[in-house]
Amino acid sequence: MAWRNLWRNKRRTLITMASVFLAAFLALLMRSWEMGSYSKMIKDVVRTYSGYIQIHSRDYWDNKTLDYTFAQSDSLVRLVQGTAGVAGLIPRLESFALASGIEQTKGVLVVGIDPAAENNLTGLADRIVSGRYLAIDEPGVLVAEKLADFLKISVGDTLVLLSQGYHGVSSAGKYPIYGLVHFAAPQLNSQLVYMPLPFCQEFYSVENRLTSLALDLDKPQETAGVVELLRKCLPAAEYEVMSWDEMQAELVQQIDMDNASGLFMLGILYMIVTFGIFGTLMMMVNERRREFGVMLALGMPKIRLLGMITIEASIMSLLAVILGALASMPIIYYYTVNPPRLTGELAVAMENYGFDPVFPFLFEAFIFINQTLIVLVLTALAAAYPLYAIRKMSIVDALHH
Repeated sequence: MAWRNLWRNKRRTLITMASVFLAAFLALLMRSWEMGSYSKMIKDVVRTYSGYIQIHSRDYWDNKTLDYTFAQSDSLVRLVQGTAGVAGLIPRLESFALASGIEQTKGVLVVGIDPAAENNLTGLADRIVSGRYLAIDEPGVLVAEKLADFLKISVGDTLVLLSQGYHGVSSAGKYPIYGLVHFAAPQLNSQLVYMPLPFCQEFYSVENRLTSLALDLDKPQETAGVVELLRKCLPAAEYEVMSWDEMQAELVQQIDMDNASGLFMLGILYMIVTFGIFGTLMMMVNERRREFGVMLALGMPKIRLLGMITIEASIMSLLAVILGALASMPIIYYYTVNPPRLTGELAVAMENYGFDPVFPFLFEAFIFINQTLIVLVLTALAAAYPLYAIRKMSIVDALHH
């Protein structure tokens, strides 16, 4: 009966369904873009440098000096690699140095790496714009592109490094430049120097010691669980285990603020649509008061009448939401695979904040499920008052309508 009633007035049914369809369609596009943007921000930070988890010596994160390095032991490596969820382990030795080119000098961040392991996490080899990648047994360096421009050096030139090593030892060395690398983040692109780990340890006089172990994970969504496992396995007095969101607190805060504004805009859209559905359902109730009065007079229980109207509203909403999801899927999938790239001043502004200037979308089932449930709940709320009006309806008044 509810299904037949819907198509007695096709215009009213289609208007109601159109409003729900539009809400679901726009909400899915908006939410997919927002979640895609957040996912890419996180991936850029994690895949560019930090990793999902890092292990440091206790108090290193607050001081970041070579005095807080830890020994690179086989037992530690086996323990970390044997932890459930860990897909890769990337050893690093990081410190600052004064870099000198032909005419200029500048403070830089020197990162000692295992080239193969580093490339597996960050794809560093793909960022080379000139020259070639490092090998673990070659005493050369990779220099960030903007840093090379500032120092007026290029591939084949020599980079001179001066610094203070472990326990105050003076460090100095000359290294051939094997390649130039480009980073979207201006800060990284103007100060990073990569060196094979053994030669970096030799330069800073910290034989077989590290400042951090960066970890890649099988399932990034399980980061918190892996962190807890590692904290239980490693001595808390010696090691500190930090997840990417603890290391990148500013990024998390930025995402939370942007997410709040996105939810506010989404709330306005939902509110407009909810009132549209409410108005349509009230119109339907008023137009059919006499019909409802006849049904009640013939003995139909009010609970059945309320159930029928509820089923009508549910069918309209469910069909409209499904159609909205089906209509949005090809668009979301296309832009997930081929994210539109920004140009002009907006692109420059995003690059200055360290992000690739693209509009990524996210094609995941939870987005469609969540938005579908939200629209259905809002439809139920919009139908509450019309149902209340029917419940309070007088048979005599309805028949004289």
